[in-house]
Amino acid sequence: MDVTFIILSLITVVGAIWAVTLRNLIHGVLSLVLFFFGVAGFFFYLNADFVGWVQILVYVGAVAILAIFAIMLTHNLTAKDEPGFFSLRWLTGMAIAAAVGAVLWFAIKNNAAMLQTAPAGVTSSVADIGRKMMTDWVVPFEVVSLLLTAAMIGAIVIAMEQISHRK
Repeated sequence: MDVTFIILSLITVVGAIWAVTLRNLIHGVLSLVLFFFGVAGFFFYLNADFVGWVQILVYVGAVAILAIFAIMLTHNLTAKDEPGFFSLRWLTGMAIAAAVGAVLWFAIKNNAAMLQTAPAGVTSSVADIGRKMMTDWVVPFEVVSLLLTAAMIGAIVIAMEQISHRK
């Protein structure tokens, strides 16, 4: 087995485990950032450099930072009243996650589009992806950016209301 694969696997698995087990939310999000870097490393390892950089820019640069801002604005960094690790909530969450995973696996396994291959001679370069993003997909791209901006403004408004109620 390749040493690079083992190191990336360890980084990814450790980041994922820490993200769901750490009690401090900021530490959990930072562990999620470690997980995202591990996934990006896998993309680089598979010579999918563009997807690796998109992983870093979108997930590490946007989603993780948005999660950190949201946590900091709510002023609840630790969960002191949460039940233990093997509680009824934990088991219910695992059952729901397993059910969703089974439904997704069944849907992907039985999807006819997954069995099709790309026609011969069809390639996608970074230039093709950029051209599609700025022509065919520019409206959804802008809608997502507006949605993230609205979510950030909403988090700030909620935090400001909480601060004004405390005074």
